[in-house]
Amino acid sequence: MEYTGSQYIGEYVDGRMEGKAEYILPTETKYVGEMKDGMFHGQGTLYFPSGSRYDAVWEKGLVVKVSLNSPIWTHLEKSLRAATTVEMASITQPRG
Repeated sequence: MEYTGSQYIGEYVDGRMEGKAEYILPTETKYVGEMKDGMFHGQGTLYFPSGSRYDAVWEKGLVVKVSLNSPIWTHLEKSLRAATTVEMASITQPRG
């Protein structure tokens, strides 16, 4: 899932991002959590430049469970829109 202009801090297994890691998107949104097979997978948190955060459980790059107890998100539709944007980035395959 390496997105052009992103930064990955973590381990690789068989050339893919795997395990606990930090992934910083070009928008300066940062994911801190578990990775598997090059995708967000497991417990993870997105930290946005605005100071907001989004706690979720991910499966193969997609959100499967959202923490509605996050004090920052006050409208579910905002968090789902943000998650969809990140999900699309997480499943974008590298070119070349």
